[in-house]
Amino acid sequence: MTEAEPDTRVAVGLYGVFTVNEVQVALPLSELREVIPCPSTFEPLLASAPGLVGAVNLRHQVIPVIDLRLVLGMDTGSPTDVVVIVAHEGYVFGLLSTGVHGVVRVEPDELFEYAIGGVRGPRGENSTGNGVRLFSLGFERSDTVVCVLDSAAVQDLPGMPVVKDTGNGHTGPGRSGAIEAPDRTVMLLRCEPFGLCIDVTYVHSVIPELLVKSSPLDGASVRGVVRLGDNEVPVIDPLAFLGLGSLPDGGAERGVALHFERGLVVLSVTDVVRIVPAPTDQVLPLPDSGLPASGCIEGILSSPGSDPYLLLDGDAIRASEELDTLAALGLPVGGSEKPVGSSERPAGGGEKPQRGEPDNGSPEGAGTVRKVVRKYLTYNAGTDVATPLDDITEILPYPADLIPMTAGGAVQGVFIHRGTAIPLVCLPTLVGRGQLADREGSRVLLVESKTGYVGFAVPALRAIEESVWEQPPQGELQLHAVLGTSPLVEVGDGEQNRMLPNLDLRAVATAAY
Repeated sequence: MTEAEPDTRVAVGLYGVFTVNEVQVALPLSELREVIPCPSTFEPLLASAPGLVGAVNLRHQVIPVIDLRLVLGMDTGSPTDVVVIVAHEGYVFGLLSTGVHGVVRVEPDELFEYAIGGVRGPRGENSTGNGVRLFSLGFERSDTVVCVLDSAAVQDLPGMPVVKDTGNGHTGPGRSGAIEAPDRTVMLLRCEPFGLCIDVTYVHSVIPELLVKSSPLDGASVRGVVRLGDNEVPVIDPLAFLGLGSLPDGGAERGVALHFERGLVVLSVTDVVRIVPAPTDQVLPLPDSGLPASGCIEGILSSPGSDPYLLLDGDAIRASEELDTLAALGLPVGGSEKPVGSSERPAGGGEKPQRGEPDNGSPEGAGTVRKVVRKYLTYNAGTDVATPLDDITEILPYPADLIPMTAGGAVQGVFIHRGTAIPLVCLPTLVGRGQLADREGSRVLLVESKTGYVGFAVPALRAIEESVWEQPPQGELQLHAVLGTSPLVEVGDGEQNRMLPNLDLRAVATAAY
């Protein structure tokens, strides 16, 4: 093995790491499109190539899938849990993998070149037995050697189907990190049985888990108050305020805080769906009759292939004397002299943001959303959540040699990994969402904090997905209400976007362990 010369074929920097049997394999993060669960069967293809097992149909695109174990003559007895989708120079293919191991940063001097079968040279010299050299670079990670896969070499396998990347779900605004602001951008909300939406410039923040308590303000439309920062903010039933009925019992799981001149008011909603552009030609006018007389509904957002949403008139809502009075009644909890979101809030300067100019937030988290594109691991923690992929050092099976050194609670015990004793924490228990039902099928997310490594056990992994929008942090993470104090992130492919709590596992590990 020799130190690698600069290789123009492989980007130095961030690498996504996954496993093939017990071997760790890396790809430049720019080529790792996403990770999907492995299907029970693959679609047949009229093609024959080394390791080709068939294809998957992903969002109406047929993607060939390769089993590198077959290409390299390795044992195929171990189950494969996921398919890693690779995008390289306009083409796409999938690789079978037994698991994803997070993201690592590799400096140029940490890469080394190696030969396979005594051969070192350009692609095409024999190293796999099929005339294609799949690996030529590697790096050391802890006590393991990681092989860097040459995606172009995979595409050069004899008979390999060449599939053009149609970019389904990945060519819309934001794939390169920059999003053009449309005429209007709205947040879609579910308030069963209605769909509502409102311009994001009126939104202060989103509360992932709404914990409402009774107050003297309770009434026909006021459900109580919720703690937001250092204040208790009134929570209203938007359906009751609009004259559309009321939310069913247990139908308000999330909250959307709106800006007012004198403070904030929180709308109780069933769910926050996603943030989308709202072109003018997709907003239908209201009929002249048959609607409640609140005057706060501007029209109906009707997009092709989507449910209709009632578009709230943000200006009319802000002009409501009832809601403005409620906003002024936000009660300080401890030492705050002004209601949160008042006219001296850091991001707003007291003036209503102009439509089409979303508030991108401030370090203190007073803004609405940030237009960010980065990779997230989505997984189940009793409820679906997301964590930036580069925050996760490694993904492990549930340890068979766990030492149950625990007095109860979320800590399950201690396990040994790479010569280090690491606490194992049941993440669903920590966030108040139950316990692990199936330890054998669960996974452990290894996270490095300021105080050392912590392993978080979770019931299931979902996928690696790109973010579209991120809500800035809403103050410090509170361990007694982790989900409720985590900002939201929108992830997805354009067809199946969803808003999830953005769980900062590093902050959780630092604060608790």
